[in-house]
Amino acid sequence: MIYTDETQRGCVQDVSATNTVNNDILVDGLYDASFVGGVEETNILCVGSRFEDSSSFKQAIRSNAILQNFAIRIKASDKSRVIATCTYRGCPWRIRASLCSDGHSFEVRKLLSTHLCPGVNRAGNKQATSSWIAHEIQDIVKRNPDVTPKDIGNNLETTFGLSLPYMKIWRSRELAREQMFGSVDDNYKWVPTLRSELLNRNPGSHITYQCDKQNGSFKRFFVSFKVCIDGFLAGCRYLIGIDACHLKSKYLGVLLSANSLDGNNGLFNIAFAVAESESKKSWEWFLMNLSQSFDVHIEHLAFISDMEKGLGEAIKTVFPHAEHRVCMRHLWKNLKAANCYSSHEFNSKLQQIFNINPQVHSYLTSLSYKWSKATFSNHIRNHYNTNNMDESFNSWVEEARSKPVVDLIDMIRGMLMEQRAHRKSNAVSWRGPLVPCVDEYIRDVTTRKEHFIIRQSTATKAEVEGLSERHEVDIENHTCTCGFWQISGLPCKHVAAFVGSKHHTLWHTYVDELYYSYRYVVLLH
Repeated sequence: MIYTDETQRGCVQDVSATNTVNNDILVDGLYDASFVGGVEETNILCVGSRFEDSSSFKQAIRSNAILQNFAIRIKASDKSRVIATCTYRGCPWRIRASLCSDGHSFEVRKLLSTHLCPGVNRAGNKQATSSWIAHEIQDIVKRNPDVTPKDIGNNLETTFGLSLPYMKIWRSRELAREQMFGSVDDNYKWVPTLRSELLNRNPGSHITYQCDKQNGSFKRFFVSFKVCIDGFLAGCRYLIGIDACHLKSKYLGVLLSANSLDGNNGLFNIAFAVAESESKKSWEWFLMNLSQSFDVHIEHLAFISDMEKGLGEAIKTVFPHAEHRVCMRHLWKNLKAANCYSSHEFNSKLQQIFNINPQVHSYLTSLSYKWSKATFSNHIRNHYNTNNMDESFNSWVEEARSKPVVDLIDMIRGMLMEQRAHRKSNAVSWRGPLVPCVDEYIRDVTTRKEHFIIRQSTATKAEVEGLSERHEVDIENHTCTCGFWQISGLPCKHVAAFVGSKHHTLWHTYVDELYYSYRYVVLLH
């Protein structure tokens, strides 16, 4: 921090004001071109300029030298003075600052500001050390810890005219992170303390970590809060999305997660863990801890995932009776068999695939995973065959993924806490028996401009015929031969047509209880 006496206020600029300006014009990690002028003004040196300490003074004269395209060397530096000169022999430029009476600040006492030297090669300017770069980019890194070395390099080139090697910028960014957020290595020392604190504040949670048996180094950390497990068991549909995403801190690793959806289709995290990599062993360890977190036998349970390495075998080992769906995100729009709800339609589409390409048919029928909605369990009440919930989780925790393990876990904990508080607040205003997203679905399905012929056989049964399909609806047993009602727990368009022909309809009686508002409230308490 630079500051001056009242008599010098007109000569010396205040760095704090410049920092404010820099923050204002920082957009997506890039400075506006007008920043150059601000930096030049900030690094004007004159007799009477005062600095917080000797380090601040050295940083300022180094920045000034880089901007003016010359090189300096510190000729003398001790507790009471700092003297710097130009490295070019015969150049008279020289500056001296001395310790002030307050015992810590330094003031410029002498300055010969004339240069008689040629400029230095900006790409090889030795003044731009890693420590100097780290100091200059602290504001950028503080605002965006994941700013790329390329963006930092663009900033430095625009501001100081420097063209620096990629790895030097990368090391400087890591140094800036360490100066602001602490050492990554020291962060791991707090792992046992973190576990103890989390368990003290969240009794009944399942939180554990694992170290390497040979050298004692950190290996894995698993977190499943009791409120998340209780909420899942009380109000979520029992489809769990499993996925992993890469971490970006010094020692990399992966973040494993298990997520579900609440009745209002909100992302609901059940558990997450930091591990060294994706493998059968790490997945088995994660799923074993997830199973221990439940502490009850779940009769009807389903998982959905991409085809991650070792995950399919791990699920079979830990949850041998669970349904395992594979995400069809990249195929479902082109593979109509994936979106069939009835066995009859599914078999028809499979036959079409066989007629077109027997090899594709053989591959699909050989999969041990379930990929078509027609084969999904009716007990799960979730018809999804894509793993969007885990993609949403990975995106949601994007910022945390660049932090060391302790900070990462604590940041996700805080995000989960804020998410629950926000949802509790929103749920207070709900007045109807159904959650808002289902109310919206009912409005949509009952206002579609589709024409159906309804042939009612009894008070609870009818045949509903559309332009190209005919289905049997039984509202007493909550079934429709199209299959959607049984798999999703929501009335299909055929049910809506039949029920809508009656008077005084109570739509919530045709919706599965998991979509009721009271179940959502129970989930959050």
